[in-house]
Amino acid sequence: MQILSDKRYALRTLALAFITACGPKQPSAEPTPPANGGDGAAAQQTPAAEEPAPQLVDSWYNDQDADGVPEFVELEQHSDPNIDQCIVEACGEEARSGRLVSKVNTLIILDVSGSMAGKAGGKGKSKLEQAKLAVHRYVETLPPVELMQVGLLAYGHKGDNTPASKAASCQAIEVLRPLGPVDVKAMDAAMKPLKPSGWSPIAGALEASAGAMPEEVGVMNHVILVADGLEGCDGDAVAIARQLRATNHLTVVDVVGFGVGTKEDTELLRNIAAATGGIYHEAATVAEFDQAFNTLNLSLWRTFDAWLCALSSDPLQACYAKRAEEAIARTEQEIEAMTKRARGEEVVASLKKIKARTEQMRDGRLRVITEYKPRIEELRVTAKRRATAEKSKPKQ
Repeated sequence: MQILSDKRYALRTLALAFITACGPKQPSAEPTPPANGGDGAAAQQTPAAEEPAPQLVDSWYNDQDADGVPEFVELEQHSDPNIDQCIVEACGEEARSGRLVSKVNTLIILDVSGSMAGKAGGKGKSKLEQAKLAVHRYVETLPPVELMQVGLLAYGHKGDNTPASKAASCQAIEVLRPLGPVDVKAMDAAMKPLKPSGWSPIAGALEASAGAMPEEVGVMNHVILVADGLEGCDGDAVAIARQLRATNHLTVVDVVGFGVGTKEDTELLRNIAAATGGIYHEAATVAEFDQAFNTLNLSLWRTFDAWLCALSSDPLQACYAKRAEEAIARTEQEIEAMTKRARGEEVVASLKKIKARTEQMRDGRLRVITEYKPRIEELRVTAKRRATAEKSKPKQ
């Protein structure tokens, strides 16, 4: 807790420094001395140094908990900018990762390059066959509600892994199943024809995922990258992952490394996940690979449970409305201050976008509550089915 407190103090100090720097300037009590020892008339003819354009600190742009309230405002209110405070107040600490979103989109990126023909542990099914089974089980146990959407993107599934085929194979990135309802049969049909084949354009696949997932306020985008090796097509996968996080709202990339060959490969995959706030799961065996997908599945169900709890909370809507109003008022105050500053037009434009984001998030949450709350009992039945299924599983 002391570390968090120190972090808040440091960020708040930065914020206060920003306000001081960007606020209205007070006239100096002392006259400016003439330049080069000249008289007052000469000094008046010398043009004054141009005032630097104001800048916004990063905590105005950032909204890690995706509640529509900029980190800058949350720090001023002594709130943790990493959690949705309204959901935690409603559902407790176990809901710290909760989001009241309108959709949870999961895009699975599957490595179908030639190396996936290898066998984990040197025996049994190929890594690609094991990956297909794990994806089947993952989709089969997703919450079957329209809140959840799932899709499939594959790479390396065309050409071969010879140098002559590299250019064409590196372009072989394809959405085989667009985001849609949870449907294990449709996912199986999309995966069935895939065979280990070409090169590994990991950066290109991540870049393509941005076009396959909506960039919308109030939507959670989740990518699961399944790969066994290094970027093979000269791309910068970590840089693309950072861009994905910055431009595609709420995109997190979790990576499952299956039978990864070298330390260099492992480091790349780990850094891809870290760049988006995701988790890297390393699996050297089939059992570890299955466990990685079980962990991902459990995490998604926890997201659904927190969402369900939040939706059930009567004071939640009032909490969101109050926090949105406070954030909008604080942003308007800053817009007014920046309007009075010379060359502050760019900052004002950014602040207006931040204000619009807060308004969109407030309105989006209202739509979620209006749409789903009348069906709360139906959704609870879905959650109970999961709990019953978990209890009936044989212990390993």
